[in-house]
Amino acid sequence: MTNVLAFVSIKGGVGKTTLALETASSLVNDFGKKVLLVDANFSAPNIGLYLDLTNEITLHDALSGTLLHNAIYESYGIDVVPASMYYLGEIDVFKLKQILNKFRNRYDFIIIDSSPNYEELKPVIAAADKIFVVTSPDNVTLTTSLKAARLAKEQNTPIGGLVINRIRSPRHEYNLNEIELISEIPVMARIRDHKKMAQALNCNTPITILDNSNVVSKEIKRFASAICGSSEKENFFQKIFPFKDSFQKEKVNREFLRQGFYECQI
Repeated sequence: MTNVLAFVSIKGGVGKTTLALETASSLVNDFGKKVLLVDANFSAPNIGLYLDLTNEITLHDALSGTLLHNAIYESYGIDVVPASMYYLGEIDVFKLKQILNKFRNRYDFIIIDSSPNYEELKPVIAAADKIFVVTSPDNVTLTTSLKAARLAKEQNTPIGGLVINRIRSPRHEYNLNEIELISEIPVMARIRDHKKMAQALNCNTPITILDNSNVVSKEIKRFASAICGSSEKENFFQKIFPFKDSFQKEKVNREFLRQGFYECQI
């Protein structure tokens, strides 16, 4: 059964779209999975812009009656369903789950990028098997992002964990233990802010393709490995100094996520 995973937040600018795209890219190009990436930011979509896709037919058309396969485009091995920035017709956003269910048997994973708009987030969470909450490590963003987690709990949609993105100044930001204490949700990945991300955006290329050895790409790959149940490879220094990994709580959390994946496949 396909895992329909949604990346959510109720605050713009946290890198939610980037995380959805990069995770899809890693699952495809690092682990050989077949992935459908869906831009369900109905009012301000970004994935088509990020990948420089020609969005002649989009998710909006599919929600209005056009067959979804007409809205699928290929980019870097990923099947992508972009959304329309200026769609004028009426759409029923709650048809999203029904439409995606027809494609479950065609993909290993369906990944949904969501809108930060609270009302637009509801059909995304309803369509997902599991959500990942994306936040940066500051009080304002974390507090706001946890509203998405509460909505998921209200809709009985499982929460896979938190992804802490755009870490800039750890001395002045929440650390992992503080974030887990406040949120009561395990952290699955910690991703630093990196200037290479600007280059990737400018090149319309996922950073996991542009620079697979980048620190951001490596953390994305570790996160993606847990999602698809693959082992987390250790680098040279981790093999020499294994004790250092014992303090990486997110690695332990990813192992639980990984084991959960195996359980759902039995």
